[in-house]
Amino acid sequence: MLNRMYQTADTMRLFRIFLSYLFLFALIACAGGKAAHDRPDPAEPAVNELGRGIGWYEQGCYHKALDHLLRAHELFTAIDEVPGVAACLNNIGNVYAKIGDPESAMLFFDASHDLYGDLGDDGGAVQVMANKAALLIRENRQHEAQATLAAAEETADRNGITSVSLLKSRGMLMAAQQKTAEAERLFGEALEAADPESYATTGALHYALGNVMAETGRYDEGIAHYRKALDADRKTGFHSGIADDLSALGTLYQKRGEHAAASACFQRSIKIYALMGDGEKVTQSLEKLEVSVGEAGVDTAVTKHFVNRWLNGNIRTSLCQ
Repeated sequence: MLNRMYQTADTMRLFRIFLSYLFLFALIACAGGKAAHDRPDPAEPAVNELGRGIGWYEQGCYHKALDHLLRAHELFTAIDEVPGVAACLNNIGNVYAKIGDPESAMLFFDASHDLYGDLGDDGGAVQVMANKAALLIRENRQHEAQATLAAAEETADRNGITSVSLLKSRGMLMAAQQKTAEAERLFGEALEAADPESYATTGALHYALGNVMAETGRYDEGIAHYRKALDADRKTGFHSGIADDLSALGTLYQKRGEHAAASACFQRSIKIYALMGDGEKVTQSLEKLEVSVGEAGVDTAVTKHFVNRWLNGNIRTSLCQ
């Protein structure tokens, strides 16, 4: 479950840089007279596509995000805006990791890392290595993840860089190795360093901390973190994240014997999974739901009605359109 943690993170930093660049261009244009004012900024379409890609990614609409990121890559390439190309490659790698194509993701991460190296952008290089390490952990390639993290940490330390993504990925590795105390410390440090308004990041960190609490039997603390993750994911409209948060909450309520609360969370989660067409997660969650339904005597007929309709394609909205 920790694998949902790698996000676009520092890409927003690059996005702000591009916006600053656009603002500076506007000031120059105004000072240069009407002809300069009317001249279009060649980077603007690429920046807009990058922003759209990030927005769809943060909602969990990965195929939609990929369309925009590929378009942004083309536009940045056409004007030889190398930092933009590097940012797109990194984010395309993130998307491929999410849609189950790890080998393609690795190729894009490596290509992005090479460009950041050519640019002398150590912050960008660290970000990409953190994302690659997260994917290696997901693929149970811990030895490679350790080597990647060590290289990233050496670069970060040498340049005085504090990377939230790097702390997250190191925490993920500690969690995968059952070193829960160290994982908790790292996730906590990452949360303190994160921008509180970067909801994709804070949501992922609270979710990770909830997992640590669940694994160590601290259910009250786990529920508190999952609730904070849910609040953050709602703010970005991260559909699959919201469903995962609700499912995790349901699991802990179930472990505490609060079956009515567990049933409510599972039903809300299942409906979102069904809207996304994720039949596998619907099935898994229905199995958990049935345990609590039997204990709480809850009627789930209406939930199952909508789930069956949506999974059969009888749906009037699409979350990723």
